Amino acid sequence: MTKFPIAEFKDKTTPFYFYDMALLKETLDAVKSAAPEGSFHVHYAIKANANPELLKVIAKEGFGADCVSEGEIRAAIAAGFPSEKIAFAGVGKGDSEIDFALEHNIFCFNVESLPELELIQEMAADKSRVANIALRVNPNIDAHTHHYITTGLKENKFGIDMKMLDDAIAYCLSHPSIRLIGLHFHIGSQILSMEPFKVLCDRINDMVSAYKAKGIMFSDIN
Repeated sequence: MTKFPIAEFKDKTTPFYFYDMALLKETLDAVKSAAPEGSFHVHYAIKANANPELLKVIAKEGFGADCVSEGEIRAAIAAGFPSEKIAFAGVGKGDSEIDFALEHNIFCFNVESLPELELIQEMAADKSRVANIALRVNPNIDAHTHHYITTGLKENKFGIDMKMLDDAIAYCLSHPSIRLIGLHFHIGSQILSMEPFKVLCDRINDMVSAYKAKGIMFSDIN
């Protein structure tokens, strides 16, 4: 890391943020090496850091963007992320936000509930567009993280209960204005063990196999 004399910044206003761009590039290269393009599509969560200069670097390296608001979608587009690499996740998507995302033909909506699914379908139909959909599934898996940030347990408010998943898939398949392309899972943050991810992957594989036997295929699992 480059060292700067403290005196150089003594008259600057706060806060001051210093980013090691070489370390960022090393990290991006490591991710690309671990998840080669063609086999995986890695999306950077804009909410982690929306500094436009950082976003430009990440976009230039070929990553997609994971957004949870219209503002984040705008930031991603301004930084150079192509619309076809932008996923719109998060609860509480507003009508105007969905409208903006549809207008920009984003890659995918990660849908949290049946009412949200119905709303996106109606808005896409009104625009004579087809919206790509990934259904966020609540897999009821304990990630052994802090109880305030768990998202994958049955009692958590996030995602579609597995008992309702068949209905959500049937709805997608019966409406031409939405295209079901995948399933979405998120079981929490600050997870310190790989075991919850192993359990999740096993559960996902079982689900995908069961739907494949019914003739239902998914092109994207994220």
